[in-house]
Amino acid sequence: MDEEWQPDAIVKLKLDQIKHDFFDYIDKNTDKIDANVPVFYGHVIATLEKTLPDVSDDLHDQFIDNITIRVLNASTRSGEITFIEKLFDYAERIRRRKTGKALYEIVLGMKMINLGKYPEAIELLKKYRSVDALICPAVAYCYVVLSSRQGSVTDKDDTFHRPKQTVLDAREQMIELIRLNPPVNRLKEMDIGEDPNINKIFWFMINLAIEWFPGEREYIRIGIEKATRDGKRDIKAELLTVAIERFYKDMYFLRELYTFKLENRDGGGVAGVVKQMIQQYPDEIEPIYFGLKTSIITVRLESYYRFRKLALSKNIPPNALLLLDFAFELMSGKQYEARACLDEIKVKFGPRHYYVTLLEYVAHDFLSDDEKKVKQAKKAMIDSIDQYCLNLLKIKDT
Repeated sequence: MDEEWQPDAIVKLKLDQIKHDFFDYIDKNTDKIDANVPVFYGHVIATLEKTLPDVSDDLHDQFIDNITIRVLNASTRSGEITFIEKLFDYAERIRRRKTGKALYEIVLGMKMINLGKYPEAIELLKKYRSVDALICPAVAYCYVVLSSRQGSVTDKDDTFHRPKQTVLDAREQMIELIRLNPPVNRLKEMDIGEDPNINKIFWFMINLAIEWFPGEREYIRIGIEKATRDGKRDIKAELLTVAIERFYKDMYFLRELYTFKLENRDGGGVAGVVKQMIQQYPDEIEPIYFGLKTSIITVRLESYYRFRKLALSKNIPPNALLLLDFAFELMSGKQYEARACLDEIKVKFGPRHYYVTLLEYVAHDFLSDDEKKVKQAKKAMIDSIDQYCLNLLKIKDT
C-alpha cells in the first residue's frame, strides 16, 4: 500500500522532531559517536527510512547536514582536522545529491580560524564569499591577524611607505563584501547554527570597516540588518547613532530609526524622526505616511488631521487614505464610524474587496472583553494595513 500523502509542512514538522531527538542523543553520547561514526549514521539513515521513506532529496540532505554539524559541534575531537574531514567525507557520501562540499568546507574554514590556521581558512573560505555576509569579514580577519603577527595593523612598510599587503588584503575583502552583497544569515536559515566566535569576528570587522571607509554606508546597513535579525538591539542602537550622524539624509536609516524608536515606545523620539524626515524630504509622501501611522498608533486626532491634510496635498492614493481613516476610527474606539469607513472601502475596492473581509473579522475582535485579544487584533490590523500601504506607496526597505 502506498504511503499516505502528507503536506511538506507536516513532513518538516516530523523531521524537526526527529532532529530534536537526535540532537539530544548526540549531546549525551558524543564519545560513543566519535568512536564509531559509520554506525551512528547507519542509525540515522535507518530512522529516516522507517519514519519518512518518501522524504524529498532536499529535506533528506538538509537533515544530514544538520546532524553532521551538531556532531561536530558536540564532539570532543572537533579540533582535529583529520576527524573533521573524515566526518564530512562520510556525511557527503550518504547525501542523496552530490552537490559538492560547500557547506562542509565553510564550516571547516571557520574551524580553521578557531584553531589559528589562518592561511588554510582563507584558502577554504574565499570561494564562498557570496554565500553569507559572515564570510568576507572572516577572511578579512585572517589577513588582519596575519598582519598583526608582522606588526601593528596601522604600521607602515618601511621600504614602500604604504600599508602592509595583508592590511590591504583585509580591506579588499571588506570591499568585496559590498560588491558581492551576500545575504545576511543565510547560514543560520540553513539551520546549521552560527559559531559565536565567527559572529564576534563579523562585528569586529564591520566596526573596523566603518573606521576604514567612513563615507561608505553599506557597512552600517549590513550591520543594522544583521543586528535586527539577531535581536541585538544594543548594537543596532549604536549603529543607528553612527548612521544618523554620517548619513542624516539617508531615508533607509531614518526609517530604521523610526521603527526602533516606535518599538521602544519613545513617542518623542518617533516625532523627532518624522520631523527630520519631512525636513529632508519635504516633497515626498513617505514622511507624511509615517506621521499618519504614528498618529493612528497614539490615537491623536489633531496630529492625524494635520498629516491627513498634508497627505491630500501630496495626492496620496485614495485606497491608502480610506484604510488609514478606518484604522484611526477603529483605534479611537469609534465602531460606528469605523463601520462606515469599511462600507466605503468595499465600494471603492469593488470586486477586489476580499481583503476587507479579513479586516472585518479583525475589527470584530476590538469588541472583545479579553484585553489580550484586543491587543492582538490592534497589532494585526495595524501591521496588515501598514504592509498594504507601504506596498501601495512603493516605500522600500533598503
